[in-house]
Amino acid sequence: MKIFAKTAFAFAAGIVAACAQAGVDPATLPLEKLTADVVVVGAGGTGMAAAASAAGAGAKVIVFEKLAMIGGSSAFAGGAIAAGGSNAQAKAGEKDTTPEGFMKIWLDDQKRSYKGGNPAYPDEQLVRSMTIAFTDTVNWLESEIGHPFAKPRPFGYGGPNYAHAPAESPVPASGRGSSPAGGRFVIKNLKLYLDKAGVPVRTSTPVDSLILDKSGAVAGVRAHDGKNRYEVSAKAVVLATGGFAHSREMMEKLVPAYAPYVDKSVATVGATGDGIRMAVDAGGVMYDDAWVIGLYVSSLDPKLSKTYTSKDKYKDRVFVNEKGERFVNEDLPYLTDPVAMQGAAWAIVDSSNAKNAALLNECKDPKIAAKGNTWRELGEAMGVPGEALERTMTEYNKACETGVDKTFGKPAAYLKPFAKAPFYAVRVIPQTGGTMGGVKVNDRFEVVRADGTPVKGLYAGGEVMNRPYYNRVYTSGTGLGIAYTSGRIAGENAARAALGK
Repeated sequence: MKIFAKTAFAFAAGIVAACAQAGVDPATLPLEKLTADVVVVGAGGTGMAAAASAAGAGAKVIVFEKLAMIGGSSAFAGGAIAAGGSNAQAKAGEKDTTPEGFMKIWLDDQKRSYKGGNPAYPDEQLVRSMTIAFTDTVNWLESEIGHPFAKPRPFGYGGPNYAHAPAESPVPASGRGSSPAGGRFVIKNLKLYLDKAGVPVRTSTPVDSLILDKSGAVAGVRAHDGKNRYEVSAKAVVLATGGFAHSREMMEKLVPAYAPYVDKSVATVGATGDGIRMAVDAGGVMYDDAWVIGLYVSSLDPKLSKTYTSKDKYKDRVFVNEKGERFVNEDLPYLTDPVAMQGAAWAIVDSSNAKNAALLNECKDPKIAAKGNTWRELGEAMGVPGEALERTMTEYNKACETGVDKTFGKPAAYLKPFAKAPFYAVRVIPQTGGTMGGVKVNDRFEVVRADGTPVKGLYAGGEVMNRPYYNRVYTSGTGLGIAYTSGRIAGENAARAALGK
């Protein structure tokens, strides 16, 4: 499934849910009172894992999802979960895939973070414990949930076979990672498990607020579906609503550089920070230095994105800013942050690929893609200094001849010239897959107050609490790992607390 198709699908689901509830004042609806041991708010990867884990521990569980569909961002993801030392790896005869090995990849990758992040992140101890727990999660999904994995393979950045992709998902052309939207198969199998366990998943039913008792402990939730409102008495609640990628208000406050691109995020449209707000209202505290899970740089016309994406993603490409200058080593795994920090950014394309040139010739809007027979002419069409663009591209093509990139030190293997006129520039914008932020939790994934004491009965997982696992860069395989793992552990702990175990 293409990126823009995913976004459109998620958006459509959000519209369906919104229409069902439009103009409805919950206070005017008939009241129905329900009881449960555990309520899970959100039916994405985190919530579905939490519900399955809580049900498996013997709890009576109800799941509420505000959209008309389940799965959240996890359903749109590739579906590959990182783990070392798993049963699937043992079956495949893997000998060099350990939790410690992936932890090193994770921590080393964070050294490429965009400047300015809190040096306390990532928290190495939390990364260590989470990486070890990834293995238990993969084994749990396979043995308990009945989710089959394909033979483990590398992620897109290479290395050992740490990627556990769904067996039902087709193998990507690269033979690495997982296919687009393979995550839907994980969600499907979790839903089958919940169906067998008799756990209701109520879609198009947003939770309006938490119910707190006189001591400040969580005692349930209030929700509505446009026809009825519900008061659910419960001894534990798991917040699994995702991050705030589609909340312009929160983005402007927490990560303002990305606020202009809120509508372009491929995260579920349900990611509007609901769970984070509820946790704070109950006494929880937010992590500082929120950031985003940056994934792609996209054209304003999505079909043009393939014109500047090669088999090596962006490694052998060139990007320039409003000054007509390169601003980043294109060899980085993710370019979203550098692109977001520019006044404007473009990907450079030449006519060496006839199909790409033909596609770009169809675009008549210079705000989307520009064309020029010379570098100066292209710069003028882009609205950037033509002389600067000419100097930039002349120097870059010379670096391709010598194999030495004096500007950023890009490896010679990715230095490929742009020499065939006419030349093109495609305006690019950053595209996120979620956020890094949320509220603080303890090792049981209980939401905690400023003094470190837990808000009794309140748990959180996924993007509601994922900040300390990253600095300012996302590492492939960790997002889903954190979602399913935090959900699994939070659900089990919520059930044990509710049942007095």
